[in-house]
Amino acid sequence: MQTGMSLGLLAGLMVCGLVLLLVSGNARMHGWYVLACGFALAGFAGLDRIAPGSSLAHWAASALTLWAACRVAFARQLLRLNRLAPRLDRIALGLLAALAAATIHAAIDTRLPWILRVLQALVAASTVLLAVGALTVRRRMPWPALLFCVGAVLMLAGVSAAHLPAWGAQPWTPGHASLAQAAVIAELALLALAAAARIRDERALEARAQALMAAPGIDALTGAASEAGFELRGEEWLREDRSFSLMLIGLNGFDAVYERHGQAGGDAVLAAIAQRLREQVRADDMVARLGPDSFAILLVGMPPRQKLAEMAIRIETAGARPVAHEGRLLAGGEISMGIACHPGDGDTLAGLLEAAERALAHCNRQRMGPAYVFANELGRAS
Repeated sequence: MQTGMSLGLLAGLMVCGLVLLLVSGNARMHGWYVLACGFALAGFAGLDRIAPGSSLAHWAASALTLWAACRVAFARQLLRLNRLAPRLDRIALGLLAALAAATIHAAIDTRLPWILRVLQALVAASTVLLAVGALTVRRRMPWPALLFCVGAVLMLAGVSAAHLPAWGAQPWTPGHASLAQAAVIAELALLALAAAARIRDERALEARAQALMAAPGIDALTGAASEAGFELRGEEWLREDRSFSLMLIGLNGFDAVYERHGQAGGDAVLAAIAQRLREQVRADDMVARLGPDSFAILLVGMPPRQKLAEMAIRIETAGARPVAHEGRLLAGGEISMGIACHPGDGDTLAGLLEAAERALAHCNRQRMGPAYVFANELGRAS
């Protein structure tokens, strides 16, 4: 009865995998999960019902070897190792090749203890590797990584304690694989939850992206205000006769980032820099993206000059930090800033932008000195 319950749970997990496949439409990932459940079901059913000395017993072990291979293939897709941890992904591909070779050999070799000894070693090695991969990507997908690590711990505990033909000191008889069955079922259940968590996270990101694209005055890539949003806020403050400061920020040599790391890498650096800029301002201030490699900050009020200089230094430091993307650290390049203040440097938004652009251009030309220039300083120098 215990084995029948285990097989029923595995069949239920197969159905769960099919539901996830239909919901997500990601056959490349969830198809491996359904296959893993199916091969685990076939393997444990065979080991429980076929006599140990039967020539057919090794075919049940072959099914378990295929379960292990499908499990690794699913985990690679779930954790996006090919993009987020490419070095670990190459090792996982090597383990997949070893499992494929073990499956072919198991179909020929009838020595059941030897097959299961190899399977135990490969399952343990792949579990440790994939757990390291989950820890590597935990910041990008926290819940899937956490659930996977819990499943890995259960799998290692079950594989270590299970009494399969070659794993225990006593001869195997049908029904003694209950610990292994429990470990496999528990991990597959947690993997289903991890897959559901990833679907939820992806849907949330899609909804946020659509909301940003639909929101007026928002740059969809970075989440900062667009040029139109920047102009609306600036003109509003001018009509209200507010005092405010404008920091025009240029990313020097940013084209080289796209050349070295491609479109995805450059977009990731831009989004990270926009987020770091937002971390430097208050709720009433605005960060806007004005061009492919330029941002602007509108600071309400008239902060003291020293405060603006300190903020510019913080922005320079934050922008110099590398950006983590797909397992690599990408450098965004140097930042230069031109700072103009209303009403001292202009009475219109166009005039303030022109003053800040002159200051930014002067900052780019000078070889020594800070990464920022005040427009009124430039006027006195002239």
